[in-house]
Amino acid sequence: MTATPVRAQVAPETGAAALTAAQRERLSAWQALARERALAQDPAWLDLLHFKRHPVTGRWRSLADDAGFFNAPQGAVDPQAELDATLQAFLDPRPNRSGEQATQCRFPARLRWLRQRLDLQIDDLPQVACERYDQWRAGLRPGGVSLIFPAAYVNSPASMYGHTFLRINPGGEVQGNPMLAYTISYAAAGNEADGLAFAFRGLVGLYPGIFTTTPYYRRIEEYTHLENRDIWEYDLDLNPEEITQLVAHTWELGFTRFDYYFFDENCSYHLLSLLDVARPGLRLTDRFTWWAIPVDTVRVLFEVPGLVRGSHYRPSNSTELGFQADQLDDVAVAQAREVAQGQRAPRDLLATAGVDPLRRAGALELAERHATYLGAVQGLGEVVVQPRRMAILAERARLPVLPVRQPPRPIPPEAGHDTARLDLWVGRRDGQSAWRLGWRPAYHELMDPEAGFQRGAQIQFFSLDLAGEPGHRPRLERLTPVDIVSLTPRDRLLGATSWKVRFGLNRAFGRPAADAPLVAEVNGGPGAAWELGSGRNAMVYALMDNQLNLARQDGDVADGRRVALGSGLQLGLLLDPAPGWRLQLEGRARWYLASQPQERSLGLKLRRSLGRSGQLMLQCERQWRQGDAGRRECLAGWQHHW
Repeated sequence: MTATPVRAQVAPETGAAALTAAQRERLSAWQALARERALAQDPAWLDLLHFKRHPVTGRWRSLADDAGFFNAPQGAVDPQAELDATLQAFLDPRPNRSGEQATQCRFPARLRWLRQRLDLQIDDLPQVACERYDQWRAGLRPGGVSLIFPAAYVNSPASMYGHTFLRINPGGEVQGNPMLAYTISYAAAGNEADGLAFAFRGLVGLYPGIFTTTPYYRRIEEYTHLENRDIWEYDLDLNPEEITQLVAHTWELGFTRFDYYFFDENCSYHLLSLLDVARPGLRLTDRFTWWAIPVDTVRVLFEVPGLVRGSHYRPSNSTELGFQADQLDDVAVAQAREVAQGQRAPRDLLATAGVDPLRRAGALELAERHATYLGAVQGLGEVVVQPRRMAILAERARLPVLPVRQPPRPIPPEAGHDTARLDLWVGRRDGQSAWRLGWRPAYHELMDPEAGFQRGAQIQFFSLDLAGEPGHRPRLERLTPVDIVSLTPRDRLLGATSWKVRFGLNRAFGRPAADAPLVAEVNGGPGAAWELGSGRNAMVYALMDNQLNLARQDGDVADGRRVALGSGLQLGLLLDPAPGWRLQLEGRARWYLASQPQERSLGLKLRRSLGRSGQLMLQCERQWRQGDAGRRECLAGWQHHW
């Protein structure tokens, strides 16, 4: 069921010379009628070819990067030539340029659309048996369509913003069982384990992107069990004709290469193009020119009245684990963890006389789920995990049935703030009036409203800050391509690791702000975070603060040097004292090699949210440097999300 790219091969001669006189006459009439009706400029035809205007030159071109997707040599830039060539190819029942199948079978969505627009009858074209397509479509059993959004996964460069794919809900006798459905996904054909190298290649389009179909239960296993990502399912209101066209176009794309770009031509953008083909006039992809953030592509579905019929929340394995643990006391959780790890026999879990059977049942259920979780994330295998689970379940069967309880449904991702942000700050810096203007295309930081986003996760790309003081020209204060913080609180079951990484350009410390040179910096380190109390409104964290500064000239960093390498400790508190308010208190100390001056800082940030699109901010910071007066800054600002 998985569609894989097929490369163009030498095929038998096709063209007008291969047609009969009657077919050539018929073709000329169709092509004339298509021109009369301006079908080559019809948005539906352009969507079938994935034509878009270049955002800089304004020229039309197809986003498909595969010659096998076109029947005309210039089809990638000329929709009229491609329409003429497609009509001609439909009259030839032999394999098309790919050498694999007839053009009618290769492009069933184009065939359906042209039949409707040109009023073609069944007998107008040669009868072709499309066995591969028919078998593939029958396996999908299309009865409905849902868009699936696994939440952001900060530990994967390809999934930091989340991911989307389509689920073809089965009809017929298996209707209503999503586990038996197939999914349609677009992704880069690369190895995510390559980390930053994978992210870089994805940024510049060095990976081919391909469409694939995969059983939904495998996606569930991957996202909720292995990567521990909550999943949101959005049922779409598409009629049978629209579903048929979507499935037909998916077949066309399964053989086609698109260069994958992390920011714009990514998983979510190309899935919207399938919906554009299914229902001409949606024009969902037109809303994204420079970048397409997955959660933003979910939001545009809600901008079309009636397109989303409903949504469902599917918690991840770790979410359910945490919820079950919250129902138990510390002793029960500790013993359940020991049973899951094989350090205690199930019969010995809370085995003292007088223990509430329901308490013991809850602890055993937690132990069984935790054993399954450990098997998935540690790759223990069925030989180790299955006997352990069976022993736990056998002991659990002796006890009463517990009421079914599910984790509460959180605020859905589409209800969160918009991902781009514009900042305007005014205040004082080193005793002078100062201003700052900031811009961030994506995505979320710790001080942004957390509703709809992963708690403790900060993902910012290409943040830009301009700054100035009276009497000085505006300057580039900071350019940060990557700024990621992952604060994953440790709990009674899971000893999660927190971490951060940041790199970019920043003004050097130790000089007046207007004269400080730009230096390249890399900052990062591991650490840990803890929730304070059970209200999820206070978190403390500690991170290593490793820093590398690289300057262009001697002395730009410190003491006549161009390189500074140091390490230290960063401590912080995130507190939500009331709805709409957040406070961050942070301190750090850093020591450098080669006897360079040590640095310390203390900062405070306060945010008051005023709805989804705006927030008031106050931030004050005091920096010290050994042998230097340091810096003092206090700014008030407005941040606008859009």
